[in-house]
Amino acid sequence: MIELNYKRGEVIDVQEEFGVKQVEKNKYVGNKPLVKPNVVSKGAFGGNLAGQALLVAMKSADAQFKPHSLHSYFISAVNSEDPVEWEVEEISTGNNFCNRSVRGSQNGKTVYFANISLTKRNSYRESLQKYEEHARRVQERLNKQGNGGGNNDDDENDNDDDNVPQKPFRFQSPIHKWFQINQNKELPVSDIESNMLCYFKFFPEFLHLDQSKYEDDIPVAERRFAFMVRWGIDNEQGFHQPVKNVDEQFQYVGLGNLSDSLLLNVLLRVLRIEDVQLKDYHKTFFGVSLDHVLYIHDDDFDVTQWMGYCFKAIRFSHDRIIMEGELYNHNGIHVATVVQEGLIRFAGKEEGAKL
Repeated sequence: MIELNYKRGEVIDVQEEFGVKQVEKNKYVGNKPLVKPNVVSKGAFGGNLAGQALLVAMKSADAQFKPHSLHSYFISAVNSEDPVEWEVEEISTGNNFCNRSVRGSQNGKTVYFANISLTKRNSYRESLQKYEEHARRVQERLNKQGNGGGNNDDDENDNDDDNVPQKPFRFQSPIHKWFQINQNKELPVSDIESNMLCYFKFFPEFLHLDQSKYEDDIPVAERRFAFMVRWGIDNEQGFHQPVKNVDEQFQYVGLGNLSDSLLLNVLLRVLRIEDVQLKDYHKTFFGVSLDHVLYIHDDDFDVTQWMGYCFKAIRFSHDRIIMEGELYNHNGIHVATVVQEGLIRFAGKEEGAKL
């Protein structure tokens, strides 16, 4: 294994690696430069830019606000010698939502721009607990009344429609069928993007075309793929690169990191031209991210556990590809959605694509 950014087996302090310092009002600077994915990469890994931008937005707002969406653009390649400098503009701050404009720069030049929205209400678990607690109080009051008890003034607020918590309602995209037909624990670990602390488990149907021949009858934009991913790893199948200090804010930093992993590099597999290349896969063709959108639907996730990542390529035109993906927590709950546009130059490698 090539040790480009981190020494294998050492614990990585993510707050030291990806944290920021406030230098002025609404201005921050990264503790360290952000790392490149590999030696041939022109710039730093885009997932780390997204993660650090989310961190800056959180630090500029009240601690109760957590991100629920990021809309961002990669303006210029980010060098791995200088920390990114961040400037935040407060667009709005309300009771339950706030919005921040975040600009990253190096040497006076803008390299990344993001608009980030944050909310105090992004936990299904908390909403359900509030509803169940309210229902319990109502039932207790009814029991008292049934036993001849009087009204309790303390419960008057329960009858105020503005304060009554509603039973939370939700639905989601189903997780890929590959998760049901494979034993996740038995899948081999891959470290192809461990230089960004990303570790993977791939389904055989994803790696090998002969394992998924049914896709020949599915239009390319409707083919759905999946893999497993996590941030860091703890003594699994001989791999050990644990991360520490992953507090609530740095869960979002890690999610930004994971959300940008792998997608553009497997397009030849999406087109059913070749198997997934686990060695030198990044050298197969030219591809760079143009923008990155992340919707966070729930805060019930842990990036240091195996998460599911399902995706599809929905449009290619003018050398630009649109990827759409869903991230699932370790319980199979759809917690985030990714949309990304990339610039691709196949240089003839697209010949033979099965559309």
